[in-house]
Amino acid sequence: MRPRNRRSPVPVLALVLAPFPAAVLVAALAAPLALAGTPAPSAPAPPAGAVVVSAVEDVFVRPDATAPVDDQVILGERVTVLEETAGFARVRGDDGETGWVATEALRRGPPEEALRQVEVTSPVAHVYRDPDVTSSRPLLTAPLGARVGVVGELEREGHPWLKVRLPDARVAWLRREDAAFVTPGVRPELGTPAGWIALGRRFLGAPYTWGGVTPFGFDCSGLVQTILRRHGVLLARNSSQMCFRDPQLVAVDPSRLEPGDLLFFGTEDKIDHMGMWVGDGTVLQATSYGVPSTKVTPWDDARLKPRFRYARRLALLPSAPKPGPLGPSALAALKERLEALAKEGAATYGIVFEDLAGGGRVEIGAHRTMHAASTMKTAVLLEVMRRVDTGTLRLTDEVPLVNEFRSAFDGSPFRITLDPESEGVLAGRVGKTASVELLATEMIRHSSNFATNTLIGLVGAKPVQELCDRLGAPTVKVRRGVEDEKAFEAGFSNETDAAGMAALMKACVRTTLLSDAARAKVWEILTSQAFNDQIPAGIPAQAGAVVAHKTGSISTVQHDAAIVRLPDGREYVLVLLATDFGGEKGRERVIETTRKMSRAAWKAMIAPRTEG
Repeated sequence: MRPRNRRSPVPVLALVLAPFPAAVLVAALAAPLALAGTPAPSAPAPPAGAVVVSAVEDVFVRPDATAPVDDQVILGERVTVLEETAGFARVRGDDGETGWVATEALRRGPPEEALRQVEVTSPVAHVYRDPDVTSSRPLLTAPLGARVGVVGELEREGHPWLKVRLPDARVAWLRREDAAFVTPGVRPELGTPAGWIALGRRFLGAPYTWGGVTPFGFDCSGLVQTILRRHGVLLARNSSQMCFRDPQLVAVDPSRLEPGDLLFFGTEDKIDHMGMWVGDGTVLQATSYGVPSTKVTPWDDARLKPRFRYARRLALLPSAPKPGPLGPSALAALKERLEALAKEGAATYGIVFEDLAGGGRVEIGAHRTMHAASTMKTAVLLEVMRRVDTGTLRLTDEVPLVNEFRSAFDGSPFRITLDPESEGVLAGRVGKTASVELLATEMIRHSSNFATNTLIGLVGAKPVQELCDRLGAPTVKVRRGVEDEKAFEAGFSNETDAAGMAALMKACVRTTLLSDAARAKVWEILTSQAFNDQIPAGIPAQAGAVVAHKTGSISTVQHDAAIVRLPDGREYVLVLLATDFGGEKGRERVIETTRKMSRAAWKAMIAPRTEG
């Protein structure tokens, strides 16, 4: 039941599902035009295909046979070879997962298209040198799902045999009852949850094996993935990925479970086990507890019910809930929860939540004006990217770095303190230059005041404010640069409220005043934020959510404003502004409360839809 320790693919998945993948659009924005007559660079060689020649082969997290096993591949499985080193190849399977296998377990080249293919349908099947079960020991024992090519058929003593060619080119014999002919590219029938459970029961007693995906030994997610794969559905490989990131599964109300539903177990912060609901108060699971094996366990088992967290159903089933926006009761419940947390946080809050996919919105003190602190830097970023769109700026333009700026009050010069935490990247460049892209990135990533003032000097505070007004965020006031004390004393204060900040964050991913490529660059920069102890910290790391946000903190305020993109591509805005919290103990309390508020918003977004 330990959590599977593999690299998370969630930011990539979240971008792929999004309308405008940041990496693609940024590449399009930055790519130079090819010059006429310049030969195009040669394309890299495509990854090589290979077939597994072993009955079952472990997939390691590193190219080392003593490394942890993360997965398995089986006889006849096609993989893509990504790289090789010291007797190991890093391969990618059909579920997208990668890992290292011994190169001796692979045969390079395309599949043998001319041969009819059979797939092992028994839990395990012996493959023999001769069509006889007694004349010699088996050449190998193939697991369920293994594939081989057929070169002939024979009946001997009333038993039908298949003459097969193994992936390593050896010719052998397989009992016909152990296999079925398959058509490449044709998906097996989905069947019914009763059929899934019946197949799972055939594996009862199979030993628990970390990384296992065969009847020789399963881990919890390997059992479920194998059952559904045999019915034409290829789920993500591990339990947390299935729970949070697999778009083929939808959330269901635990009080309305049906046979075949998937149950996920763990803590508030980590899913580390799963099983399948049988429907009679029991769960089919592969577990390392008790006798480590595949078994059917009572729901009331001490390792199950107390640790239950989520239920999911295959979206293809007729009874699966349909995706939809947050309904009135869900929004009301979220508002009630946020109000309770605001009281617990003992501060003055401005809060806005908006489901960008469904339009639902929650506001608490949304029009309460506060000092903007560094959240106003998002507005500067948007104006910089608008200038890039118009061609009056380029991301590659080099800007002189001089620690002297002009006050918005009377134009007099002032300097700022170069804080090592926020100015480490730029401090050593004073007297030199930096690109517009580096300045924009550091303004957000490390909240550089030096970069902010340099960019405001470049584009002007007034145009930044005009853009805020056009974006429907007139309550975001950008009147001056940072540490402009004369302007501050004269009442030139940078201000915001939660409603204005929410409009600004929404504009980062929705506004048509910026091009697709410009919005993608804004997203890229906002997701590079180095200070992630508020809204991002409230969402489980396993969840695969990508948070694009900007924080703001001075002596009197503690802010965070974000767009959160879920693995299925849905997005929501969450703005949490706080003031009147007292000293540093109060700030710590506010930060902890912010995390709880973030968790509440995320839970509302991933919860089962119970309203039409």
